[in-house]
Formats: sequence, structure tokens, C-alpha cells
Amino acid sequence: MGTRGALGRVAGTINLLKRSKSIGTTTSVVPFFFWSMAVFDPHAVKIHIDGNCWKNPGGSGGLGVRVDYGCDVDRGPEVVEYRGYFETNNQRMELRACIFAHEWIDENTDDLGARRFIILTDSSYVYGGYSWVIGWAQNGYATSVGRPIKNPALWKDLMTLRRRLYRRARIEVKLIPRRSDEGAKEVDRTAKAAGNLPSYVDYGFKKGKIGRPKNNSKKSAQLYPAAGQTPIIRPYKSDMASRDVQLFKFEVWDDSRKLFFDKFQAYTDNAIGNELHRQNVYQVRMNDFPKYPQILEILWSRKERDFVAQWIATP
Repeated sequence: MGTRGALGRVAGTINLLKRSKSIGTTTSVVPFFFWSMAVFDPHAVKIHIDGNCWKNPGGSGGLGVRVDYGCDVDRGPEVVEYRGYFETNNQRMELRACIFAHEWIDENTDDLGARRFIILTDSSYVYGGYSWVIGWAQNGYATSVGRPIKNPALWKDLMTLRRRLYRRARIEVKLIPRRSDEGAKEVDRTAKAAGNLPSYVDYGFKKGKIGRPKNNSKKSAQLYPAAGQTPIIRPYKSDMASRDVQLFKFEVWDDSRKLFFDKFQAYTDNAIGNELHRQNVYQVRMNDFPKYPQILEILWSRKERDFVAQWIATP
């Protein structure tokens, strides 16, 4: 699309905004308008990326990367990478796709003569982390309060590429709606197809202990509001947050309901984490730092069935 056509597209969008305002529908149009402006530059090379995991986490997954060369390069859009992994998760596939996009830029920017690249993703994890990782890197790949970040090795790989490309290319990552254009649809299909034919090992992926909460609420587990409490918990999932720290998701016993209900997450070291198992109940002592909740001690443990039976029998 030439510059005149692109400007006409923006003008048409502005007219749509004016018409929509008169009938009170701008809330649905405004986000689309600003997303369109973000990817409008016809000279930029646009790279759609996507990742998928079929049985997240722990199932096979894949990634897809598609390049649209823009008006300055006489080449049509093409898928430049698709790759399937045996065991992984959604976030790692999305992040690996972003890493490959940077590798592709590193290998091709000089030959193409292009200097502006826009990476388009529907992953809020990749989009948000792309800005935050600069601070994480300065803090030893931890948050400002010391919480370990997920997938630190992959973020380190991405930062290495960003430093290498700093003076050679201008790279932006933009968040777009899922399957919002043909490029997004194609990488979505490509990532899913790659996940059905895995041939790579996702080194660094730790499957952890995977189970299901008793509470079927779709609400995600929140950081536990640690203030020195001694809650009774039922762990149902764990991940390695870093080499020495594990992240546990658990439900907390509710005396009034006589069941495990609210879902939370907290960190602990390997010595304690290796003693926390599914289908067991523990009373634990928490630290008093809600921004970085940690399990400091296991006070006692019981089989879940025995604990629940005792409480049901209690009048």
C-alpha cells in the first residue's frame, strides 16, 4: 500500500470516528483507531508472531513468525519460521517467537536496508515484559521487590539481541487484538500446526507439579497477602521461579465453608518446596511482605482426605 492509500485509510478511520461519536459507539472504534495508527507506517517491516501450547502447561506447543516487508522491499509476506516443541507452555512459545523475530532482524536488516521493524503480538505477557525487562535486567532478572521473574533465561536471550541491534535497527513491539488481520490469523494457524508436529526440546521448561484446584472459579490465583499468618493450604501447582526458588499455587482452607476455596500463590526455597506435594494439606508460616509472599516454614502436614474427613465429622 502506497503512502497516499495509507493516508486515505487513516482519513477514513477519522471519519468513522466522527460518525460513531454522533451515535455513541466510539468505545469500540477508538481502540481500533489507535491500533491502526500504531502499525500504519507503510515503510516499516512488520513481523507477526504467535505461540501456542495445546495442553497448557506441559503439552506440545509451537510458534509461528510471518514477515510483511513493507512498500520499500519488493517481496510479498511470508512465514519465515515455524517450530514445534514436545513439552512447553503458552508464555514460553510466545516469548520464543519474539526472540526468533529479533534473530531474523539481526540476520536480515543490513541486506534489506530496513531500519524500522514493528513486531505484532497478541500476548500481553510479551508486550508488557518487553518494557519491564530493562528494569528486571538491572535487578538481576527480578522485580523491584526481589521476586524472581518467569523464564529468566529466555528474557536474557532477548536482552542480548536487543543490545546487539540497538544501533542498527529501531524495533517496537505492539499489542494487537487476537486474529485481528490476515497476518495474525496466519501465525495463529502456523503455531498450532507446528505444535501438532513437535521436533524440538524446549530446554529450560520445568513441568513442575500440576494439578487442579477444588475451586472451579476462573479467577486466577493472586499473590498471597502475607502478613505473618499461618494458613492451612492445599498446593495444586508448582513451577521453578529460578534455580533456587519455587512458585506454588494453592487454595486456603475456609473454616466457615469447610472447604479449600480462595486461590493464591507464593514463593519458597527448594528445601521447603520439595516437601510440598499435591493431595496433601499443610499448615505453613508466611513472611510479612505481601509484594513478595514466601512460605518460610511447614508447621504440620496431613493427607487431604484425612484432614477433610476430620472437619466434616466435627460438629
